Amino acid sequence: MPMTLPIKSSYHDQDAQTLLEYLPHLQSQLFMQEEDVAFLRRFLRRKEVQATMKSYKSISILSYRKLRPVSLAAVALAANIFCDIRRCKENSQLSEELLDILSKPNVQALLYTHDVVAKRDFETGSCNSKPLRHSEDNNVKVVQLVKKDEPLGVTIQENEDTGIIEIARILHGGAAFRSGLIHVGDEIHEINGIKFTGRNPDDMANLLTRITGPVTLKLVQRQQEPVPTRASNTRVKALFSYDPKDDTLIPCPNAGLSFSRGDILHIVSQEDPLWWQARPEKEAEGMTGIIPSQLLQERRELLQDLMTKRDVKCRRARSASPCKASPRVPRSKRVKKVMYQAVQNGEFEMGDIPTYEEVELLNPDPEHCRPLILAGVSNVGRNELKQRLMGSNPAHYVDVVPYTSRPPKSYEVQGREYHFVTRREIESAILARRFVEHGEYKGHLYGTRRDSILSIAKSGRVPILTPSAKALRYLRISDIKPFIIYIKPPPFPCFRETRLKYNAIFTGEDGSATSCSDAIISSVIAKSAKLEEIYGHLFDFTIVNDDISRAAQELIKVADKVQKDRQWVPAAWVE
Repeated sequence: MPMTLPIKSSYHDQDAQTLLEYLPHLQSQLFMQEEDVAFLRRFLRRKEVQATMKSYKSISILSYRKLRPVSLAAVALAANIFCDIRRCKENSQLSEELLDILSKPNVQALLYTHDVVAKRDFETGSCNSKPLRHSEDNNVKVVQLVKKDEPLGVTIQENEDTGIIEIARILHGGAAFRSGLIHVGDEIHEINGIKFTGRNPDDMANLLTRITGPVTLKLVQRQQEPVPTRASNTRVKALFSYDPKDDTLIPCPNAGLSFSRGDILHIVSQEDPLWWQARPEKEAEGMTGIIPSQLLQERRELLQDLMTKRDVKCRRARSASPCKASPRVPRSKRVKKVMYQAVQNGEFEMGDIPTYEEVELLNPDPEHCRPLILAGVSNVGRNELKQRLMGSNPAHYVDVVPYTSRPPKSYEVQGREYHFVTRREIESAILARRFVEHGEYKGHLYGTRRDSILSIAKSGRVPILTPSAKALRYLRISDIKPFIIYIKPPPFPCFRETRLKYNAIFTGEDGSATSCSDAIISSVIAKSAKLEEIYGHLFDFTIVNDDISRAAQELIKVADKVQKDRQWVPAAWVE
């Protein structure tokens, strides 16, 4: 018969000793295996068991006394203290030590136990017969947060291997992030007593959205140590508009951030290669939202473009030969083949897809004025607005005189309307890349030289340009640093009314003057929509020319602001 040794523990408990002494009798009466008895002996000798039994008896004794706890929410109080310390910019060594203590799972479990005892929930508690994990190195933690009028700030996913719901992402600035107690990869087993195991992740995500007030999470921390994350300071200009409600790929639509083309976004985290965390730059604080990364958006746009081209080719093939049948090819193989050919042939390059552009604030430079570019189609009113802007301050706003190879007309003066030079001179300058834009019309060459723009900008004056849309890419470089203003036509009724009011005369493609007509107005609106679709991501500001006087005043204000205020520009422009 095995001998029962006395318990050597600082948490000596008489009841545990009685059970140990009774084990040999149980073994003989129940024909228990020696392995089972040895397990019970080791279990009853553990310090944790001794402490638990001693605590239970103490609680049972105190339950008959009229004692009141100081607080019923020690977990929430500790979480608030943790958040307050983390928000402090200057933390001492003692503060760091306190943060480390409050983040330990055993301290969190102790605070949770205090709250349970304070609320006397232990009297009706039930024991779960199934452990959270079968390994002995469990890292179970209980976290309690107070969720007010904001989301919890986490997204969840189902682990494909274990089927357990886990934390997929923690949104910066949210309640979960501020607590510092929840990490990516933590397994969620319970929230406010509701078990997550075996549940649908979408249903649980909706549950998290609806919960308000105190939130108690029972988590199993991932095995590896959480890597501390640092917020990024990257700012980008959105070159497309995005609505998470229309995105079928987003893992959590409620956590998505919607934005419009031209918005400045603060990218807080790029840890996920497909989904970034961001907030609008105008919102310095608050929870972030998730947006598609540059890689994901480029792939999506490229695939959509290739699928559109494929559908067009298929429709053309069917219309040309409706009776001809071709073998079915899996979609993945067809797309992969077309994508490879498109990239190899240079038809569509990833860099040409407008997604995001990293930007920084540019301080005004009195020694280099930023040129103003008025972008738009013919007959939208660019030239009239340019003349009114220059008329407001002729010494400050200067037209950039282009070059031409055609002979001057009787009323034209050298250097006023054009710089008249020979065709050979223009061709030599084009080969030397001295022109930012050039073209040929009726057998004569026209163009604008780079040094003409820079000489005006460096003289303390503002160059004004109205180039073709194709020249915008070549003008938008760090040497010139232009500010591009898009002149947009108003809706058809307003366009027609204002042009008839001022007896507007439109210029035809052959240079002839034409009176206002519905056909010309429709053409201007259609061409403007096409231009905005292709080059809209290059625009810095938009002015709707619904009334020439109002639009001119707005242009004058914007032009003055550009030279005085800091502006967001491509990061490569800031030295």
